[in-house]
Amino acid sequence: MFRGTICSVKPFAYLLRKLNDEVSSEVAAAEEAELLLIEANARLMRLLTWQDFELLVDLVFSSSGWRRVGVVGRTTKMIDLDLVLPTTGERALVQVKARKDNTAVEDYARRFCEANLYDRMFFVWHSGSVDPSAGDHDGIALIGPERLSRMVLDAGLSTWLCEKVS
Repeated sequence: MFRGTICSVKPFAYLLRKLNDEVSSEVAAAEEAELLLIEANARLMRLLTWQDFELLVDLVFSSSGWRRVGVVGRTTKMIDLDLVLPTTGERALVQVKARKDNTAVEDYARRFCEANLYDRMFFVWHSGSVDPSAGDHDGIALIGPERLSRMVLDAGLSTWLCEKVS
């Protein structure tokens, strides 16, 4: 058994960086710019009207495969978006709020569990603090400003958000 190398690595600096688990300066700069954009998205979302914020949330979910079943913000008091995921047939309700606290999340979570009509519930907000354990039930996802900002970026909606606010 020969333990020699049968090839040479031309980008030697790349190999060393990979072996040492180091990030290149270009990647570090891109990650820093991405974090700044995510923070900017969070600030911009707070400037939207409630109608435009609901529309943004609808666009984010649509870009990830969810389809709206009803009209945005007009289905029932508890539901801002009624969604279906065609690939799995899952039904989800989305409650969109500009500012919420733990008691509101717990109230909607209780109603979601009692209704038992949907597979999932998404509680989305852009301002205020919510304890992650407030919606600590199966099938409930809390999406606050940081997570939603990342979703806006991943959906390619940062430009849309800037244009809406300006």
